[in-house]
Amino acid sequence: MQRFFLLLVLLLPATGFAQLEFSDAWIKNLPAAVPVRAGYLTIHNPRSRAVSIVALHSEAFASVEIHQTRMQDGMMRMDPVPNMTIAPGATVHLAPGGLHLMLMQPAQPTRPGEVRRITIEFDDGSMQTLELTVRK
Repeated sequence: MQRFFLLLVLLLPATGFAQLEFSDAWIKNLPAAVPVRAGYLTIHNPRSRAVSIVALHSEAFASVEIHQTRMQDGMMRMDPVPNMTIAPGATVHLAPGGLHLMLMQPAQPTRPGEVRRITIEFDDGSMQTLELTVRK
């Protein structure tokens, strides 16, 4: 019985942490000489409260940011998105020409089929790991 209560106490705090569902997560492969990569995925928030992404980290890249591509004065711009909030039940698509991950200075060249991991930090202090597959 004591083990049951200990297990329950250890698991309860985790139930309040942000957990998003990720699908179709991939990185566009580019030649090793190119210092940035773009990452794309679909994010779904199944929770009953909004979840805010406040930081992204990866050992595979010097830095990771969310960027928004937009047209301004006839030129395409990519602006950093400092934090992104996903509403309850909402789905957000990070896709070419819109929101995307900007993956800067890969630690090693990327190759199709390889997987790179990114840690996502939420406003409640919790973290979640995302795996992205490198594609041609």
